[in-house]
Amino acid sequence: MRPRSVPGLLVAGFGIVALPLLLALGVGAVYVDRLASQSERLVRQGVAVTRLSRQAQNRITAMERSARQFAVLGDPVLVERFNDHHDAFSAALDDLGRLQLETMPGWNLTDLRHEAELIRRALLDSQIDGDAFDAEMSRFETMRDLAQGITDQGNVFIDREVARIESTAGEVGLFLLLCTVALVPATVALVILFTVVISRPIRQIRAAIQRLGGGRFDQPVVISAPSAELDDLGVQLDRMRQRLDELEGEKNRFLRHMSHELKTPLASIREGVSLLDDDSLGGLAPPQREVVAILLRNSLELTSLIDNLLDFAAWREQHAQIDATEFDLRELVEQVLDRHRLTLDSHRLITSLPESGLVMNADRDRWRLIFDNLLTNAIKFSPDGGRIDISGQRLRRGMIIEVTDDGPGIPAEEHEQVFTPFYQAHPDPGRHVRGTGIGLSVVREAVQTHGGDIEILDQAGRGACLRIRLPRRSLA
Repeated sequence: MRPRSVPGLLVAGFGIVALPLLLALGVGAVYVDRLASQSERLVRQGVAVTRLSRQAQNRITAMERSARQFAVLGDPVLVERFNDHHDAFSAALDDLGRLQLETMPGWNLTDLRHEAELIRRALLDSQIDGDAFDAEMSRFETMRDLAQGITDQGNVFIDREVARIESTAGEVGLFLLLCTVALVPATVALVILFTVVISRPIRQIRAAIQRLGGGRFDQPVVISAPSAELDDLGVQLDRMRQRLDELEGEKNRFLRHMSHELKTPLASIREGVSLLDDDSLGGLAPPQREVVAILLRNSLELTSLIDNLLDFAAWREQHAQIDATEFDLRELVEQVLDRHRLTLDSHRLITSLPESGLVMNADRDRWRLIFDNLLTNAIKFSPDGGRIDISGQRLRRGMIIEVTDDGPGIPAEEHEQVFTPFYQAHPDPGRHVRGTGIGLSVVREAVQTHGGDIEILDQAGRGACLRIRLPRRSLA
């Protein structure tokens, strides 16, 4: 019964969220209609009963006046006038009867009709004289009492209808209070529920894409979605993850195999060049020795590049956990510089080291790889006689490490690209061997594994400055 698409899920969510409010609106509309009907009845029937009871009282007074005048004057015209008032009185009683007020018993109207009819017959029979006159006139007093009863009963009806309206209004107020106390929180809860239900697969998809973008293909993509369309998207993402994982494995295997294949003949070349350099095969003339030095230096550089390729492949394939130990930053930098001593001396490069006492609690092998790549780049792009500065500074929240050279620097538009695997910036035309473009990518991944980050700073008058920021937990 799940929606098949995201629009269907949104429509279903909005429908369920709006359902309590629609129910409340429907019940509220019923109450409002009831109030309107009761108010209309009160106005219509209350006004009618007041007007008709007043008309009845006026007609009683008019009939009494006509009867008294006829008893004195005996004019037949007064009898006709009495009949006219009697007919109007009867019409008023008919209108009162049609109101069908539950507070007005029908016998009131019947008694009034009976009394009025007796007076009319006595008047037509000319029996209103002498002692009969007082008896007939007393009927008008009875009629007035009965008419006043109609007025009182009309007031009772009005009071009862007002009380009914007040009761209905109280029910409406109670219902609105219940809506505020129950429906509004329920609606808010439903909104939060559907927000979580709808946003959760979006967050899962975003996290999966971030993992794929970061090169983490080991965790399957699982999308817990209320929509079949999002489920299908999760399946497609997992297929893409599997394909990327296969491609990543193929790339790493290719790098590893090619590196090993290159190291075998390179080892033979280095061994032969070393034999020539050691005069094992006889003395060399100065020009020959210079060529041997060039071959030895470039073979060492090729070996370093191949080692970087192997380290990169192993890093991508194994995602090794950090093996944290305590070590002195200056001592580690000195060890890395010793590996590059021949190249440093040949280019007359000057180096400055960080101060002693900066103890780190991190993976020593990873930091050796970090400094090896950073110094390799600094040496490669520094001019002869240039300077390479390695510094470290302990801060309250961690440590800053900087490696600065006197090379041409890195353009601002390439500050992020140089950390991309296999991206090569500013190839040095004076060298026979170009870099692999993976050194800085390995550096960034190794730094980020320790919770830090690396950035490139603009240095006026100098070359590239790479700054590493480390959190406090990386310090001893």
